[in-house]
Amino acid sequence: MNRGRRISRPAEPSPASRTVLVDTTLLIEQQKGPRHAAPVKHALSTYRFRGASTYSRLEIKNAWVQPLAYIYSLCQQRDTAGIVDVYDKIERRLVNPKQLRPARTCLQALSRFLHDEKAGITERAMIVRLRAHCKRAVLDTFAALSDMITGEFNGTGCIRASEPPRERPNGSLDVVIHQCKRDNVQCTVHTFFEEHSTVFEQIAAFVDTNPGCSRELQRMRDHIRLAQKDPFHLCDRKFCSKLADALIAVDGRDMDEFAANNPGEWVPIAQIMKKRLLNPVKQGQDK
Repeated sequence: MNRGRRISRPAEPSPASRTVLVDTTLLIEQQKGPRHAAPVKHALSTYRFRGASTYSRLEIKNAWVQPLAYIYSLCQQRDTAGIVDVYDKIERRLVNPKQLRPARTCLQALSRFLHDEKAGITERAMIVRLRAHCKRAVLDTFAALSDMITGEFNGTGCIRASEPPRERPNGSLDVVIHQCKRDNVQCTVHTFFEEHSTVFEQIAAFVDTNPGCSRELQRMRDHIRLAQKDPFHLCDRKFCSKLADALIAVDGRDMDEFAANNPGEWVPIAQIMKKRLLNPVKQGQDK
């Protein structure tokens, strides 16, 4: 018996003894160049295990690899004589609200290239280097991802996430994300959803009771409700992508903490799943 003795509570574990789920936003942030990558790498370096969902590969291909491949294609166009032409063509996409996010990503990718390059070469040589830079970045993306994390979780079994970017025989880049249909199921997202139905219900219920949630969370709730009636609803890339953050979070549910730079969705998700949320990008901006 321990009568008369005080039992002290264990100290909160330090990050060095903890694990963290790294969201897609921070995996992409680390590929934007030293200025963006440094605070993220520093914050994550202290964790003994850095995990990611394989579903993030699909998101990276859509949000980072495809914009890089677009810049690569611009460099091949006959009327592209220099970097200014590339910039102008990207800037034109900013007038279309639907193209705003990929256009900004293109500009960030272009910014990294210009940061790494030295002045004193011709415009044509700069275009050749930019094309080579984009090609290397696209084809090395999945290898770079492996260097950022310790391991991956594959609860969704997403076949599209396992398809790496490739170079075609004609020199163009194949970054196409093929569609998935419920009449040809090749993943386990539907069974994954059913196995963890309680967590998805909690997310949907949170949105129901908090009308100020982001539009993305509201769409997530709507598709969770549809999947509750028919889990095969998610066996279509247009629909499973609406649950991306939730799928990634549930895939990494065993990690001690979450890390993301997408507060509108990840703050509520972390709260629901009782996880501490780390955002090294915001922390760096606040300093």
